[in-house]
Amino acid sequence: MLGAVLRKRDPEGARAALGAALRIAPRHPDAWFHLGNLERESGRPAEAIRAYEAAALAQPQSASIQNNLGLALEASGEEKGAEAAYRQALKLVPGHRQSLGNLAHLLCRLRRYAEALPLCEDYLRRFPEAGATTWVDRGICLHQAGDYVGAEASFQRALALAPDDPVVMINVAALMAERNAFEKAAALLERSVEQEPANAYALSLLAHSRAQLCAWDGIDALHRRIAESLQSGDGAVNAFSILSTPLSPELQLRAAQRWARDLAPGLPSVPTARESRGGRLRLGYVSSDFRMHATASLLAELWERHDRTRIETFAYSIGPPERSSLRDRIEGAFDCFVDVSGEPVEGMARRIAQDEIAVLIDLNGYTTHARSELFALKPAPVQVSWLGYLGTLGAPWYDFVLTDRFAAPPALQRHFSERFLYLPDCYCPSDTRRAVAANAPSRADCGLPPDALVLCCFNQVYKILPEVFAVWMRLLSQVPRSVLWLAPANATARENLQREAEARGVHAQRLVFAPKLGLPEHLARHVHAELFLDTTPYNAGTTANDALFMGVPVLTCSGETLASRVAGSQLQAIGLPELITTSLAEYEARALELAREPARLVELRRRLQANRHTMPLFDMERFAHALDDLLHAAWENRPSAMAPASTSV
Repeated sequence: MLGAVLRKRDPEGARAALGAALRIAPRHPDAWFHLGNLERESGRPAEAIRAYEAAALAQPQSASIQNNLGLALEASGEEKGAEAAYRQALKLVPGHRQSLGNLAHLLCRLRRYAEALPLCEDYLRRFPEAGATTWVDRGICLHQAGDYVGAEASFQRALALAPDDPVVMINVAALMAERNAFEKAAALLERSVEQEPANAYALSLLAHSRAQLCAWDGIDALHRRIAESLQSGDGAVNAFSILSTPLSPELQLRAAQRWARDLAPGLPSVPTARESRGGRLRLGYVSSDFRMHATASLLAELWERHDRTRIETFAYSIGPPERSSLRDRIEGAFDCFVDVSGEPVEGMARRIAQDEIAVLIDLNGYTTHARSELFALKPAPVQVSWLGYLGTLGAPWYDFVLTDRFAAPPALQRHFSERFLYLPDCYCPSDTRRAVAANAPSRADCGLPPDALVLCCFNQVYKILPEVFAVWMRLLSQVPRSVLWLAPANATARENLQREAEARGVHAQRLVFAPKLGLPEHLARHVHAELFLDTTPYNAGTTANDALFMGVPVLTCSGETLASRVAGSQLQAIGLPELITTSLAEYEARALELAREPARLVELRRRLQANRHTMPLFDMERFAHALDDLLHAAWENRPSAMAPASTSV
């Protein structure tokens, strides 16, 4: 009793009292239990585990002892043991409150959402006055199951119960950001950062939300705080947001590795393919974007061109279902297309293993709707990252990243956990069969002046950072007949960009925002654009490919990171290397030269049209053949088949 009383205010006195009690009665369960609590609260989980195990030996029917043993095991990183302890407590006392909540939370943290959800529901039925934690866990599980309405309701319930809890605010904000409600997300994240100024995830998601709104006040300071957090190794940042954050390749690797550490789930391993069946390489693609999406619009023709005498193709769709002409085309391009979006990741992994997939390509990386934990189960012996995430994934379960020598020079290899698998010309495929509307809209229909020089950037607005925008505004100031044609943007971003233009002496009407159109109509309106101005450090990918396909020259600024070099890769592959700059000063000077010399733009257009038929960028027969060869080589040179390979292929 003395030990229990002293536990909070005098840990050493409590430890001495409990030790004395155990010398008198070595098997006293309460003494061991209180000692376990003391050690756990003192941050000594190993000592706590020993005390709880002794208590459990003395009193094996105690659910409370099993629950607290689970807490100590979880604190020491022994998730399997913690799960077993919680389940034992529930076996002893069905519905044991603490154990039920702790088990649900553990399974949710381990990304075993299909198992965690019914436990959350059971807990909330039994204990309707439950606090915010279980509502958050339920929201996460529902979100993973695709029930976004239910997830939002759960998160809002948690927020009502704990309006100042940073964890709750971050979860609600993440959902708001995913649903493009960036103003709501930013407001919650600002409150969260006030509560926890060093929370790196909140800082990174706040910076991304503000970038989506083009609300740049304080964004440079946010970027510095994110970099400092990564340098010190504190906390995880939002993995997607780092691609558009000015960070070194080294810090991008740190961020990805930290994200990957939280992905390795406590799931059973699955057997993987050992040989390629029937002489054909079994190739699987996993994506949430087998639909009207930028990734699919690049890949459709490639999927149709894989050599079926050498490769058997499988598609595993993990994203929202869709009925569209592109979806129909994609489904028809594969030997086997399956929708696994409703399956738990272990079920997906078993299916992939049963299909004996030899090489599995992740087209998502750390993007919306990704199921990254699937790849942590290693369902295929060779796993490759490509296209969807333009950076390292920092995870040991990926063997390669498909890229090229311009996008990822050999010197960048040390900042990637994956080995470079080099395509000979360009990392980026193209769909030369993409439909273009027969009739282009007029300039008036597009809101463009009849005689203006039209500079454009159809990148999403979050890629536009203040330094790049300042270059554009100086360019407009020096070229009076020019306008800047931008991608569709939310109302707040439009207003902020117009205000920023006015602040730099440029009339807001010289920014023209394109309405959202279908891809064929969007491609057709490129006829009015004379020069595409790229963003950095996150370049144009699909939007650059669209522009080059439609004959619009692209001016880019290449940096150190993969995401900042992808437009340059495409320009190399189309034979226009003079449009690649390596500093904003050079980028600005080149843009001004071109804007003042319309004849040079006409000549670039002429070369671009000619090169489209002779250079590699749009030669999909060449691309598909090279990729088929490369994937066979990756399979034949897999680590299990030979000694460790060199750092790139």
